[in-house]
Amino acid sequence: MQRNVLILLIGLTIALLIILIFLIRYSPEVGQQYEKINSITMVTDIGGLGDKSFNDAGWSGVQMASKGLGIKANVIQKMEGEDLVTNVSRAAASSDIVVGMGFMIKDAIITNASLYPDTYFILIDENAGDFPNVASYLFHSSQSGYLAGIIAASVSETGKIGVVKGMDVPSVLSYAAGFKAGAKTWNEFKGERVEVLTKTAGTFIDSAKGRALTKSLISAGVDIIFDVAGATGIGVYETVQESNRVEGITEEEVETGSQKPKYFAVGVDVDHDEMYPGEVLVSALKRMSETIYSAVEDITKDGFRGGLHLVDFKDGFTGISDMKYTKQYVPEQALKLVEKAEELMTNRDERLLIPSGLTDVDEYLDNFEVPQELLEIIN
Repeated sequence: MQRNVLILLIGLTIALLIILIFLIRYSPEVGQQYEKINSITMVTDIGGLGDKSFNDAGWSGVQMASKGLGIKANVIQKMEGEDLVTNVSRAAASSDIVVGMGFMIKDAIITNASLYPDTYFILIDENAGDFPNVASYLFHSSQSGYLAGIIAASVSETGKIGVVKGMDVPSVLSYAAGFKAGAKTWNEFKGERVEVLTKTAGTFIDSAKGRALTKSLISAGVDIIFDVAGATGIGVYETVQESNRVEGITEEEVETGSQKPKYFAVGVDVDHDEMYPGEVLVSALKRMSETIYSAVEDITKDGFRGGLHLVDFKDGFTGISDMKYTKQYVPEQALKLVEKAEELMTNRDERLLIPSGLTDVDEYLDNFEVPQELLEIIN
């Protein structure tokens, strides 16, 4: 009898210990303990750090995660001639998390995902498909381009605005399509004919090419230029600044708002307003830093979900900048249009959800119909 009672007590003790361990491991009320993540490495695309947009935004997110979540951060920069598969392999072999930036790196992550099943991969701006350890994030960046297009078309004094593209890849074409659709919206709303001219550099790493293309657009009468070109786009801002100086408009005048610039740039991915105060009309945002931080935090909390994640305005990951230095130049009607468009985006209105895999901007634009609610806003 005593032996049976002893066995029962031992069994109950073991069961209680198992329950306690489970609670400590999984219950938020009992000091939740998660899988320990020690290191994260970002692998850039060919543009590398210093592009003031795509890769820099990714690195900012990795640094945010490093500081906020106590994870050691590293970066491997893709340079011309280097093998991306090798770069991703190096990152996966030495880190718990690998962040890959852009369309060029997709195949390298697909190759390495099954070779390193215990490593988490975060892919930005592409879709690697269905791997349990890979989370792919695609942004509805066309929403940001759309809002910026409304603003640019409303402010242009020449009736011509422009786009400098790096390469014709889906993420770039999505921005361009949104920008053109925004201009089309302003045209139909006001009965105007603002034209959008585009130039393609064929590279994301040639700022001199960006300068040359921007000069050609300005020569054609364009006064506002949207940079969608990575490090090539640095030439857009430099040329806009130089062109304003040629017109006798000083840096101090544009920063203080005492003189309206003749030429503006439109920023991309990150907020360029503070980088070039007064000469960036608005920035079309793709909040990659916040997306990466959120994805890494999910991993540390055992909330990782592989597969494709589409993020948008409602998620808080697309939109436009506050226009701290330039809002006074934007007509009130354009601000009302933007506000109403943001309302539709918050409700995920399909009429403003441009396909992420878009390949033909002109075809899309021909079929784009401006939501009637926008046209009914009182002028």
